Amino acid sequence: MSKEPLYALPLILALTCVGLVAAQDPYKLLYSAPNPSSQGAEPLGLLEVAPGLFYFLSAMGGQTFGPSIFSLDATSGTAPTLIYSMPSNVQSSALVQRSDGSLLLPGFIALGARSYTSVGLNGQNPVQYSLGKWESFAAFTIVGDMVYDEIAKGDVSGLTTAGFMQIGEGGKLDLVYQQPLTDGAPDATNMVLAADGNLYGLGCANSAEAPPCFIFRLSPSGQYTQLFTFPKSYGGTYGHALVAASDGYLYGVFSGGGANNTGLIFRTTLAGKWENLASFPAKGTDKGMDYPNSLMEASDGALYGSTINNAIFKYDRATQALTLAYQMNRYNFQGGCAPCQFIQGMDGKLYSAASSGGPGGGAIFSLDFGLTAPLPAVSALVPASGAAGQKVLLFGSHLLGAMSVTFNGVPASAVQVNSAQAVVATVPEGATTGPVTITTENGSHTAKESFTVE
Repeated sequence: MSKEPLYALPLILALTCVGLVAAQDPYKLLYSAPNPSSQGAEPLGLLEVAPGLFYFLSAMGGQTFGPSIFSLDATSGTAPTLIYSMPSNVQSSALVQRSDGSLLLPGFIALGARSYTSVGLNGQNPVQYSLGKWESFAAFTIVGDMVYDEIAKGDVSGLTTAGFMQIGEGGKLDLVYQQPLTDGAPDATNMVLAADGNLYGLGCANSAEAPPCFIFRLSPSGQYTQLFTFPKSYGGTYGHALVAASDGYLYGVFSGGGANNTGLIFRTTLAGKWENLASFPAKGTDKGMDYPNSLMEASDGALYGSTINNAIFKYDRATQALTLAYQMNRYNFQGGCAPCQFIQGMDGKLYSAASSGGPGGGAIFSLDFGLTAPLPAVSALVPASGAAGQKVLLFGSHLLGAMSVTFNGVPASAVQVNSAQAVVATVPEGATTGPVTITTENGSHTAKESFTVE
């Protein structure tokens, strides 16, 4: 690679300052299937399973293949590797990594069986768990060593009942709550795990996501409560989303409502006291900054999300400023955000899968906004007590690449990284009751909960 002569550097810096040298584009295309009907098209459910290594589900099915799981090395520039393919008559629309490291996805056959499929990271040992008459809404949420999903069932007239399924070790399925759809339905967006240990989600008047919409709370044991109902003008025609932020509040977006009826950002306490924070611009006044449909929190504490017109927005919680972070091509050449569900990689970049658009059949891409690499965080120890030799699940976020775990300063005798949310550490001989600390390349974190050595 050629180097610029030293005398040219001041000129380059000057031109950059006055805008004559374009700033580096934060967008990078990582993969797009050859065409919209290829195996690998319609990507969704993007997961980081090791630093720089991602898995995704291709929802596309064909005559000889069904929805398929691929791995993608974001650092190598090589094509994805096929891990596992479902039968050609099956449909699927979600992918999650469980705390034991295995992958879980729902399966649906028209007028036929409904099930979950568990498969190893190398595609080995696929196992199906029948849902009977229930249908998955593909809204997986991990809570410790359990997975929760929103489900529904009905008859020839349509869906009649909504509920929540708990998926435990060995595929044990427990229906933890159900209610008639006339009492409201979960809206098929992922629930979030809040600081109080409960799950929260958005629901609406029926399975078509018609307003009025509401916030619900679900305890891990199945206690269900509707906290409050939004005005009918707060619609979700183009989508809505919810996130449990690090400050203890829930934040969300609606694609309808707000001062310009182009969407809004709201905040609520876990007790249900809510307020509007920002309205999206009037249609046509600020490129694609209208009708938001996704939301996430990044390492800078700001909220990021997409709109149906492929704008990537940023909401700064400190300044309460809603700004355009990046405008993707509005004709979907970089991917169509319908929606773009972002995750933050261990390198600090934002990653997403757009199921449509792109050069071929959808797009997997990254956005480099110069964010700091995320620190590890542990929200729960399972169990929180035990003797030497006890295996303890550290459940949290951004745990990939964990290099060490200590129990009151004594290194664990074994550390196994199962997912971005789950690390299993073995209590060492000589450990005493006290704090548990985990360390990754990005830094260290001490759990709020101490571990009691018995």
